[in-house]
Amino acid sequence: MGLILGLDGKPLASQSYEGATREPRGRNWPAPSVGPNRALASAGKPLRNRTRHAYRNSLLMRSGLNKNTTNEIGKGFTIMSSCDDDDFRKSVNKLWSVISKELDPWGDLNFGGICHLAALSRRMSGEVFIRRLNRRIDSGLVAPIQIELLEADMCPQELNRRISSTRRIIQGVEFNGKVKVAYWFYKAHPDDGIESVSLNDCIRVPAREVIHHYMPLRPGQVRAEPPTAAALIKDRTFHEYNDHELIRKRERAGITGVLYRESFGEADWEFDPHTGKDMYGDSEPANAKETIAAGSWLRMVPGEKALPFDGDDTGQGYADFVRWESLLYSAGMDIPYPLLTGDWSGLNDRLVRAFLNEYRRSISFDQENLSGFQVGFGVWRWVVEVIISTGLLSAPNFASDPWKYYSVDVRPDAWKHLHPEQDINARNKAVASHISNGEREAAEYGTDIEKNMQVNAKLLKQWQTICEKEGIESPAKLGGLFSATEKNGGGEDEA
Repeated sequence: MGLILGLDGKPLASQSYEGATREPRGRNWPAPSVGPNRALASAGKPLRNRTRHAYRNSLLMRSGLNKNTTNEIGKGFTIMSSCDDDDFRKSVNKLWSVISKELDPWGDLNFGGICHLAALSRRMSGEVFIRRLNRRIDSGLVAPIQIELLEADMCPQELNRRISSTRRIIQGVEFNGKVKVAYWFYKAHPDDGIESVSLNDCIRVPAREVIHHYMPLRPGQVRAEPPTAAALIKDRTFHEYNDHELIRKRERAGITGVLYRESFGEADWEFDPHTGKDMYGDSEPANAKETIAAGSWLRMVPGEKALPFDGDDTGQGYADFVRWESLLYSAGMDIPYPLLTGDWSGLNDRLVRAFLNEYRRSISFDQENLSGFQVGFGVWRWVVEVIISTGLLSAPNFASDPWKYYSVDVRPDAWKHLHPEQDINARNKAVASHISNGEREAAEYGTDIEKNMQVNAKLLKQWQTICEKEGIESPAKLGGLFSATEKNGGGEDEA
């Protein structure tokens, strides 16, 4: 075979990257060059189905998905308008406190519950669709809007069609050039058996009525893969291995030992060596089996000796092997090993703080850019549009400057303190040294600082009134809610 020459007439150099080598170490390493959408065209559905099957049956998969979702959503998001118009901000926040409880058309979930289900669906299936449902003005709702969650299966990934020179459908999503203009959905879940559906029965829903909640991993990716994709084979193999080991232990636990003899005569073989019964009896076949009860001895033939079984031994290094496999599994699930398995052995508070800070940074990205932006802000934008278009609130110049009224602060549920005293003191010092501010710290807690101050002021006033009524001149001596504030304020009890 001749050499391939470059433009300079010299032979091209051998492979520069070891990872790109072909022979011999790169043999049997299939790495096809496929685009982001072609890669998921046939793999998307089995990846979803296998993840759901693992969630139903695998302890580690269920633990990982549930804990990642719980850490992302917590108790739910606190959503507050940050509009510069004070009257609009206060009014829309008051309306939202009721609307957030009416968004589920089935009436089973509030907004926090919807966010949790959406995040769990995204982590399990790679994506979930949220459809806006416009209701009648006389529906009895504060605002005539509700939302519906649709599984990834509802948007047919096999639907690819050229509509015109500029419009085409790619895996169930319609584009006009580079712009998403619509989504195509089945009328019912194709695998629920409720009714027969086909691609010809799909309905077109404008893109402005749909939120596609997903995490694209490659530019140009239309649909999404489950984040569990890299861990699925290991989960399946590891689950079966442990299940087989458990069954082996269970079957062996019922056998105490065996009775045997070192040699047999010809007449001895007329009996079944396992049961001692006639080998060729007319009453039952020679291969009949008997149930072995706990503590049983397996009978042989006359002249037998007893050989008790040793205790079950899983094998040297079994615990280390299982732990290492679980570490790899947790890496594929993007969750710390102790959180996934509940094994906190060998850890101290510094190590826990270190890996939890890294884990929380990853979860914070999802809170800010996925569930916070896609779900939280997306639903809030729909609600604001309905409130204004139906005349519930006045919004001057909304058509020319809608973002003034869309402005919102989506605050996730606060992380619990790893060390309450140290963490709170650090926050106080950060505010005192102007590294941070009260509003930012309240946002980290997922609360409204203005509302906190109003409630605290109201409680303090009630506290002072009660103390005056009871004739108490120095309330700080009683301790309680406001004693620390009074002491730090330099009062007579400061010393």
